[in-house]
Amino acid sequence: MGKSAAFMAEFLQDGHLSIPDKAVKKLALKKGSKVKATIETQAFDREGFLRLFGIWKGRSIEEISVFQDILKERSNFGRGEVKL
Repeated sequence: MGKSAAFMAEFLQDGHLSIPDKAVKKLALKKGSKVKATIETQAFDREGFLRLFGIWKGRSIEEISVFQDILKERSNFGRGEVKL
């Protein structure tokens, strides 16, 4: 298996993706190099979230955002549990 790098890219107007210099160096890319890409959007997918968690169906974006913030905070404690 080859080297890998995770990075944020921009979808350019000409249909190409930008690759940050740091990733180019890490992967030792040269013009014409072949790469395998997995693409994931950064935007929050409300409909996908609701399909997974139906109890949130009637909730607003703000309420879901609060829940996401709580989950993010809990992840700072390792397994999501607070030990006193």
